[in-house]
Amino acid sequence: MSQLGLRYDVISPFAGAIERILFRTGERVHEGEVIFTLVDGQKSIDILAPVSGIIDAVEVERGDLVIASMILASIMLRYECERT
Repeated sequence: MSQLGLRYDVISPFAGAIERILFRTGERVHEGEVIFTLVDGQKSIDILAPVSGIIDAVEVERGDLVIASMILASIMLRYECERT
């Protein structure tokens, strides 16, 4: 058996500042869990994990300013594959 890894990028829905980071690289995250809180002057939004997997990279730090569609983190999905 071998493993297949797919990397899923988590992107910012709008420009703002990173207020909270709740996971670190290497930690397991489940679909729907809050990964980040992003704020601009008028609103605050929790950014949820779109899939379950392992946090492969966190590209921002608390207080960083981000733009819309910027990659904030990536989640690695791993699947077991049987070779024939």
